[in-house]
Amino acid sequence: MDHLLHTAREALTHYPVNGRSLEFIGHSASAVYQLTDQEGERFSLRVHKPRSEHLESCWTSPQAVRSEMMWLDALSRETEITLPAPVRNDQGDLVTIVGGVACTLLTWVAGEARPFFATAGEVEAVGELLGKLHRQSSSWAVPDAFERPSLDGARIRKAIGHLEAAARTGGLPAYETAILKRAGLRAVDMMDALERNPETWGVIHADLIPGNIVFHGTEARPIDFGACAFGHFLIDIGWTLCYVQPSLREHLLGAYARQRPLPDGYAGLLEGFYLAALLDTMHFWLGLPDWTEWLPGIVRKLAEREAAAYLEGESFLFSGTPYWA
Repeated sequence: MDHLLHTAREALTHYPVNGRSLEFIGHSASAVYQLTDQEGERFSLRVHKPRSEHLESCWTSPQAVRSEMMWLDALSRETEITLPAPVRNDQGDLVTIVGGVACTLLTWVAGEARPFFATAGEVEAVGELLGKLHRQSSSWAVPDAFERPSLDGARIRKAIGHLEAAARTGGLPAYETAILKRAGLRAVDMMDALERNPETWGVIHADLIPGNIVFHGTEARPIDFGACAFGHFLIDIGWTLCYVQPSLREHLLGAYARQRPLPDGYAGLLEGFYLAALLDTMHFWLGLPDWTEWLPGIVRKLAEREAAAYLEGESFLFSGTPYWA
C-alpha cells in the first residue's frame, strides 16, 4: 500500500489544491483516498491500479480513464445530478500519469451510503437517477477519442466461457453453470436482435448498485463510474434491479419512465438483461481472491431461480425469490 500512497501524493503535486490530509478509503478497481484541503473542502483522489491483476486493462488504461472523466465532465455540466466532477490538473488534463499509472482527482459527493435499497422512496430516487443519466447519454455527442468497453453479446459470451472453464476445473457446479449458459445465450440472442440507436444504446454507468449510490435527503447521488461502458440502457437498469426486491421494482421503473419512456415489452427484455448483467459481473468476480468461497452458492441459486424461470418462459421480475435472498 505504501507505493500507492506514494503515487497518490506525487499526483497531488500536479493539482491546484492545498492538501491538509489524505485518508485511505478502499481499493478495488482503483485505490481511493479522501483528500481534505486547507479550507475543509473534500475531494476523491483515485490511483487507477486495480487490486486484482486479472482486471482487464480496457478499464484502467490512461485513455479509458480519461474517457470516464470526459463523461463525468459532460454530466457535471449538462445535468443537475450531484456526482463526482473531475478536477483538471495544472496542464488542464483530466488525468495525471504517475509512473505509468493514471490518477484522477474528483469532487467529493456527500451523502449516506445504504447497504441495500429498503424503501419505495429509495428505489424511486434511483429510477429517477437512471432516467436522467440515460437522457443525457442519449443526446451526448461522444468524443472521437472516447474509449470504453461495450457490454454487448460478445462480452456476455466471453463471460459464459470463463464460467464454463471454472466449472470444468471444479470451481463452479457443472449442472447449474450449464443452466446459466443456456439462459445467458438466450439473453444474448435477444440482445443481438435489438436495434441500436441513440434512444436504446449509449454510455451507461453499468454498476449503479447500493455501494455506488449515496443518499442526501431524498436525492440519490451516483459515485464510482469506473465500470462505465457502452451498452443498452436496459442492461444498466437490469443490473440495478438485481439489487432491488421484486416487490419494489415497479416503483423504480415508474420513476424511470417519468424521465424517459420504456420500450414496449420492457419487462421481458429486462429479465434477459438482468441475467446478462449478472453473467458479465460474474466474470469480474472470478478475478477476486476469495470467489471459491461464495460464488458457487450464487451460481446455484441463480440457476434454480431466475435462470430456470427464464428458460421456462416464466416471468420473475416482479415476483419470486431473488438469487441473493
